[in-house]
Amino acid sequence: MKNRKTILGIMTCQNKKYLFFEKEYFKQLYKIGKKNNIDVYVFYPDSIDWKSKTTNGFQYNPYKNRFETKIFPIPTFIYDRCFYSSRKEYRTYLPYIKKIKQERIPFLGNGLKGKWEVYQILSTNPLFKSHLPKTAIYRGENQLFQWLSTMPIILKPIGGSHGKGVIKVSIQNRAYHILGRAYNNKKIHLIFQNKKEFLNWIHSFTKEKRYLIQQYLNLTTSQYQPYDIRVLVQKNENGQWETTGMAARIGDASNITSNLHGGGKVESAVHLIQKEFSHYKAKEILELIHSFAKTIPPFIEQSHGELFELGLDLGIDQQGKVWIIEVNSKPGRNVFSILGEEQTIIKSVSQPILYTKYLAKNRSLGGNAQ
Repeated sequence: MKNRKTILGIMTCQNKKYLFFEKEYFKQLYKIGKKNNIDVYVFYPDSIDWKSKTTNGFQYNPYKNRFETKIFPIPTFIYDRCFYSSRKEYRTYLPYIKKIKQERIPFLGNGLKGKWEVYQILSTNPLFKSHLPKTAIYRGENQLFQWLSTMPIILKPIGGSHGKGVIKVSIQNRAYHILGRAYNNKKIHLIFQNKKEFLNWIHSFTKEKRYLIQQYLNLTTSQYQPYDIRVLVQKNENGQWETTGMAARIGDASNITSNLHGGGKVESAVHLIQKEFSHYKAKEILELIHSFAKTIPPFIEQSHGELFELGLDLGIDQQGKVWIIEVNSKPGRNVFSILGEEQTIIKSVSQPILYTKYLAKNRSLGGNAQ
């Protein structure tokens, strides 16, 4: 084990149009891996041949600027970057991923199961719970009308991402208003006067997926633009959590989310908060954000098991209260590219390699890598 070169296998899902998504990110991981004596390649969960202890995979060729197909040894560590387009795709890959875990190949971190799991974990901490919007698993029309009688609500898929399939539902002037995005990312803006038609639409929209029902929060700028703060936290070369960077994602006033896939823009989080709030309030908000970045990851780990990186999505209402909206174990990092924060970009793509080095060193010394 000591003489074997450390291999980091990036596990990803096959895509019909492309080999896989995140090609630019994987190129960077290959280059940084090369500098750190770590061999990096990309593979699909179903491509491992357990008899020969090899896998078909793809490795970046910097001279030809393309990924080439090769046969590789089974990786020393696995970095999970699978994004499932449907429950069917997830179920297809699941037996292969279970087999990989049975063979005890360590992952950099074990992915969170979904928004509901995160909510349940954080709810056990009184401080975090006071910053969580009221949330429950969506059970149907009785629950829907019970909630709507007191507040506007959000319906969001438990395993969704990029703001797709998220809708706001409210009652205004005895009419049912729906605003949000479909799964194809198209805007939805509907008004139903008829209760039965409204319920038929809701049922049709939610029937294929498990949904959460959540208290709607007015998380907008003074110009009524929805926004949130994305904080990227990762483990470093010493196996310690640290904040890599943070950025504000801002949507236009016609959207309910700030997600970039819905046409949002990016701004410095510090600059936006200082612009929206008084000096004292902005300082207080930023201190709480840094506190959450420091305390939330290890707290989730205690219940969930090993993690490597998390994207914390935090909202701030117009009174300056910070809300914990979502925690994602497979965060993107394109917000920093858009902002042009070169040092943050480099750090965000270096940490997976540096943490792999830490795990490999720990393993060779007889430590517990996972």
